[in-house]
Amino acid sequence: MTIEAQLTQMQNQILNLTHLVQLAITSLHTKKDVARFLNKSEKTIDNYIKNDTFIENKHYFINENQKIEFIPNAILEFKKNPKHKIKILETQKEEKIQLSETSSKILKGIL
Repeated sequence: MTIEAQLTQMQNQILNLTHLVQLAITSLHTKKDVARFLNKSEKTIDNYIKNDTFIENKHYFINENQKIEFIPNAILEFKKNPKHKIKILETQKEEKIQLSETSSKILKGIL
């Protein structure tokens, strides 16, 4: 088998796998399916919507029946991208004021 034939065969296999994956992820429209796929609870999915971790018209949209419907490709990308799991906490440094000896004695006498 020539290299070109092997590459063509591999390309066909990749296309077949792509179609199978697309069929598999089309079931990611409901909250229950998304929760199962992300291994989260439905309550967590609600929280993602409430705190804008899931962005409207990117991860989900409101359909004509006023129900939330998820966008499978965006959910797949969300799972691949771990940035949503990282919370950046800002630490505030406490400023300490160094008083002179005289100032310290004055304040101690007042308090």
